[in-house]
Amino acid sequence: MKNIKFLLFIICLVFFLNVIFFNCSFATLYILKNQEGKDIWITNQENIVSKYEKLGYVIWVLGARGLSQKSIEPESIPNKVQPQLEPESINFKTQTKVVLPPTTKLIPTPNSNRDKIIEIFKKEASLKWGNNYEMVNYTVRNQTQAYDWVVNQTKYPDIMAMAKNKWQNNYEMIKYTYENQVEAYKWGLSQSAYPDILAKAKQKWGGNHEMVKYEYDQQVSAYKWLENNKVKNPEAFKRASNKWGNNYVMVKYEYEKGN
Repeated sequence: MKNIKFLLFIICLVFFLNVIFFNCSFATLYILKNQEGKDIWITNQENIVSKYEKLGYVIWVLGARGLSQKSIEPESIPNKVQPQLEPESINFKTQTKVVLPPTTKLIPTPNSNRDKIIEIFKKEASLKWGNNYEMVNYTVRNQTQAYDWVVNQTKYPDIMAMAKNKWQNNYEMIKYTYENQVEAYKWGLSQSAYPDILAKAKQKWGGNHEMVKYEYDQQVSAYKWLENNKVKNPEAFKRASNKWGNNYVMVKYEYEKGN
């Protein structure tokens, strides 16, 4: 009885091995490996094998003759790749392009000068405010905004140069001075009354347009006052005029002192 059972087992085993190694529709097993060489799938379905083979996976075949790598079928190679092997394609400009991976991001070129200036802002703000980080951040933020504004101003380079020379790395004051000087400069262009007083003020203060405007206003105010009051004491006016000439501010001062 035991011999009969053993014989039946042998027959079943032979039949099973025959199915595995000689039936092409079932016996051929495919092992799919990814680009890293790791086994990801074992199957006997050729449609799945064909799909992953096109995606670049390496296919190993376990058949009656043992384990072997599946060769790539000629028709699985796209026809568009073949023209690249022709000699005349070497000169194509399209082949010189560098294709970046999807995860690669272009890194913008840093503004090294701006970064250095911001570091100066931080150091100066820390020296001024110590551990008062709220004021440190407030100062750095305002100075950075002023810097970004200043670097975009190109209309009055002489005025900007004067402001920078005066305030160095204090861009808030550079911006403030530039705006006031430009406003005073435009004001001076619009003045037509008392040209001699304006010319003298420009001669005294040069490119400092704020001081030109201040000097002009003071001198014109003193001149108008003298015109209305010099008749009250002609001798005092004469003495003051001889001493100070057309400096009407000092003439007025001297005149009032003599009275």
